[in-house]
This record gives sequence, structure tokens and C-alpha cells, in this order.
Amino acid sequence: MLNERQKKIIKILKDNKNWMTGKELSEFLNVSDRTIRSDIEYINRYNNALIESNVKNGYHLSFEANLNTYIGNITPQTSFERCFYIVHELLFKKNGLNLIYLADKLFVSSSSIENDLKQIKIILKPYFSLKLVRRKNYIYLEGNEEDKRKLYVNLLLKKIEGNLLNLDFLAAQFPNFDLLDVKKWLESIFQKHCYSVREIEFLVIIIYTGVAIERILCHDYIKINKEQENKENIADSTEFAIAEEFFKKASEELNIELLEDEIDYLTLILLKKTGNGSNGTTFLLNSGYTVNQLVNDILQDIYIQFDVDLRHDEDLKDGLANHIQLLLERKKKNIDVSNFYLDELKYKYPLFFEMAVLAGKLIKDKLNVEIDENDISFIAQHIGGAVERMDSKNKYKVIMIDPNNQALSSLCIKKLQSMFHERMIIVGCMNYFEKKKVIDMKPDLILTTLPLVHNLNILTVQISIFVNSEDETKIYQALNLLDQNKLKEEFATSIKTMMEPRFFYMDLDLDTPKEVLNFMSDELYKAGLVDENFKESVLKREELSPTSFIYSFAVPHPLNAMSKESKIPIAFLKKPIQWGEFQVKLVLLLAIEDEKQKTLRIFFDWLSSMVNDSKKLCSLMQVKSYDEFINHIIE
Repeated sequence: MLNERQKKIIKILKDNKNWMTGKELSEFLNVSDRTIRSDIEYINRYNNALIESNVKNGYHLSFEANLNTYIGNITPQTSFERCFYIVHELLFKKNGLNLIYLADKLFVSSSSIENDLKQIKIILKPYFSLKLVRRKNYIYLEGNEEDKRKLYVNLLLKKIEGNLLNLDFLAAQFPNFDLLDVKKWLESIFQKHCYSVREIEFLVIIIYTGVAIERILCHDYIKINKEQENKENIADSTEFAIAEEFFKKASEELNIELLEDEIDYLTLILLKKTGNGSNGTTFLLNSGYTVNQLVNDILQDIYIQFDVDLRHDEDLKDGLANHIQLLLERKKKNIDVSNFYLDELKYKYPLFFEMAVLAGKLIKDKLNVEIDENDISFIAQHIGGAVERMDSKNKYKVIMIDPNNQALSSLCIKKLQSMFHERMIIVGCMNYFEKKKVIDMKPDLILTTLPLVHNLNILTVQISIFVNSEDETKIYQALNLLDQNKLKEEFATSIKTMMEPRFFYMDLDLDTPKEVLNFMSDELYKAGLVDENFKESVLKREELSPTSFIYSFAVPHPLNAMSKESKIPIAFLKKPIQWGEFQVKLVLLLAIEDEKQKTLRIFFDWLSSMVNDSKKLCSLMQVKSYDEFINHIIE
């Protein structure tokens, strides 16, 4: 059984095609030459001399390796990998799992297994029927087949996250049949029916069908509730024809049973993925208000309030629609679900959380359901993913200067692209620094494998060709510095106009959050900057979720943009007061006009950076004057 590092050795040699020395491999993997030698000896001992060695040239694959064969059986290394393995075994083993045997097999302690089981219980919470049952030293997974399949699909998507486009890697997750054949069948049938879906949705459909076949091979079948409320007549749909033809093909090729319920289930999956099914047409209100309409209204409100346009992100729309449907099902059954990442989302990503608060209010108003902080945090995760996708379109441009041979350079670039693809794009690779070419490319960052001195005002970082952990840290620091500079420029241009001395209050002597909000809102009202509804809206926002942070400050604001001019009054309290679950000393009241909603996002970006810099935040809390406060903010 190969470990993760041994798997990487095989992959590197396969990708490189050329000979690689032990020193090159050791630097690439950040281990010693001796460790590389030991790993290769182990690989060859159990895999028919897969790697050829030569004293002069080093190592290469002795023949074209099938990675599915050689690296498919890898000991789980991380908690998630173990959780995935355990769930897989529970789904595909009929007699449960012996915990003592499990610990031995995974080479971990019993306490590690216990922690993994706790994590699995958290993973199972969204799947209402699923339950982890323990009988003496054995564990079992009980629940209906539909939830089991949903669970496994979502875990697979998580496992292949960041490697979605590698179909060979995906196919390796299905050892009992060739998933690439399944892909070909679906492509052929879709083409025959002139049926199209987005690429990412097609990939998810492949996974759904793969899981269905895997379960059928184990004689675990889906059961469709024929009396299901509001179930459409799907027999005449194109989706039904596709599902029926697919399972006929699968039955012929894989010798599995052709079952009506499996055809119906795949039909519903196709309808759901294309927006023609229950999610798009389920009526939530008597007036005919649908989930899709609600999602569109949410994204429109976010655009108006935060100047962040997510209205055309189809993946976000699908994700929110599915989540809202699940949320409503939970509310009907009085099932509460906790989000393990609630605190992190709320305090490290306040912008995403505030967008989700707005979404939660709309859901509450439209559907008359109670929305708590856990519900809001799940919505924040969907929104955060969409914002990050949008931001990735504005990646930093990077050029690579590397005089090494092409093979090593290619490996280096592949690794950089894999590690930093969300934040940067390599726009060029040069053997040598040429000033004019560099200027023409207009890069934000230069990466070089050798020392480089130049007179251009472009951040430059020297790394090794193998991109070790030290290099990774240096690149992250460089990207963060670029983020900080961009934020600083945008923030400094607007912050002084919003934080005026007349709305700066030192040693404000009040006892409750309501008293503070009344005072600060009244001052804005007296100045003619807000109307009489502003204060009420701020107080209603606090009722939804207190805006206090663990770091002794609060950022109250109205539910909607209600200010005639954008201002941020600041109050340092004479004594800390209880604000939600935290003691608060500093209050920043946001009063942002409609036209300046981009400023609100910049502010929350600054707030996120402040929250993650405890030293800077501590220093800010010690200021004694307005000038000192402003200098701390824009420094």
C-alpha cells in the first residue's frame, strides 16, 4: 500500500518523462535523498520494478504506468481521507466495521478513529435519515438509499475538489467498472437527444450515474415515493427518455438490473440539474413564488446593497436553490443543524456573513420561516464561494524567469498553477530578464529561480525550481502584499471622507448597545444625513444577529442603504459593555449611501484584515484621538 509521497514520486516521473536524480526528487518533495531511495525501493518491491534506476541519470518509469493500478490503493493520511474511507466502507460493506480492525488498518490510534467518527456525525447532519449506529466494537450506517447516495456524491466532489477536470483521477474512484465508458454513453445519448447542460453539471451527472451503478452492483436500490407530493408526470420528458436509454445501455454492458425506480431517480436528477425539475417550479407561496425567483431576488438585493454582482453565477443559483429547499424541509421537520464553521465565517469573513444576513431576512420575510445564525452561515458559504470565483477573474499577472531545462521548468510551472491558480495567472515564461518584454507584459509579480536585480517597480521573489514549502510561503506573502497594497490604495482614498472628526466619540459613557445606537443614530439624524427610519433599521439588524466581534468591537448597520452621504461614526466607550456574547469597547456605525456600496465591501475587506492581525487590532484599541485612529487605519 503506497503512501501519499510515494504516489507523488510515480506521478512526477510519469509527468516528467525524462530521468530525474534523487536530489531533484528530494528537493521537489522536501525530503532527504535517503527517503527517496527508501520510497523507490518500497515501490519496486510491490510493483514489479516499476521505477528504473541508474547511477548516472537517476530514476524514471520503466514503462508507461497506469496510475489507477499503481496508486489507487493509498493509505488515508488526513482526517478527511479517513472519514471518506470509513463512509465508503460503511456504504459498501454489509456487515459493519470493526473499530479495532479499522484503527489497525489505517495505522492510527483508537482516539483518532473516535475523533473521525465525531466528524462523520457532523457530516451526516444534513442527511436527515442517516445515522451512525454503534454496537459494541462495530459501527453501521443506517438510513434511506437516496440520502446515502447524496452523501457519497458530495464526499466524492469534496475529495476531487481542485482536480475536477482530471477524469482519470475521478475514474479511479470507481474500481468495479470504467467510469470513462459511462461518460461516453452519456455523451452519445445526450447528443442523440440534442440535450445539453453546462460542463460542470455534466461532470456532476457522471458522478451521480457512477454512484448509482456502484450501488446497484452491491444490490442497493433506490425507492421512489410514487405518492410524493407535487411530483410531476415525468414519463413524457426528454430527461426520462435519456435516463431510460442510459440504464438500458448500462444493463447490457455491466449486467445490472434494469429498474424503473432507478430510471425515475436519474430523470429527477437531470431535471434538477437543468432547472426543469422540482427546484425551479416548486411553489413556495400561494401566489406562485418559486425558489428560483427567491434566489434571483436575493442576488438582486445583494447587488443593490453591496455592489457585488452575483446575479449571473449559475452555480451559486443552483447551490442556493438546493440549500433553500433543504432548509425548508428541515424547518418542517423541526431539525436544527449546526455549522462547524459558524464562528470562522462570522468573524473572519464578515462581508460574506453580512450578505447572508440580508439573504436570511428575505427568506424570513417571503416564506415566514425562522432563520438562525447557522442557517445564515451555510448561505454565507455559498456566497463566499461565488465571490471568490468572481474575484479570481482579477488574478495577479505573473511572469516566470527560469533558465533551467524545459522539463524542470514545466514541472515548476505546473506546481505553481496548481497551488496558486485562484490568485494568480502565469502570463509568460522567460529564460532571461528582458526589460522591454517585461514592461510589455505588465506583470504584478516576477518569480525567478536565480538572483535577479532590476530597476522596475515590480515585486520580485526568488524561488527554487522545485517550489518547496519555503517558496510557497514567500509567494503567499507576496500575493498578500499585493492584496494589501490594492486595498490600501482603494481604502485610503475614501475613508477620511467617511470617518469625520465630528462623528468621532472618545470615552462615550453609555451602558447598553441600544443606548449607544440611539446616540450615534441621533447624531447622524441631527446632521441631516439619515431619516427617522435609520435607527429602527439598525436595531432590527441587531435582532437578527449581533454585530459584535470577539475582539471587543461592534460594526452595527441598517438592513438597507439609508444614508444621504456615506459616513462611519466611531465611538470608543468609557467602559466595555455586553453586546451579544462579547464585551465591546469600540463601535463603528456604518451609514452608507446607495451609490457607495463598493466602499462597503472595501471596508469589510479592511475589517477582515484587521481581525486576522491581532497585533494591529490591539494597537488600534489603544488610540486616544481621531488623528491617531485614522493614522492606524490607513498606515
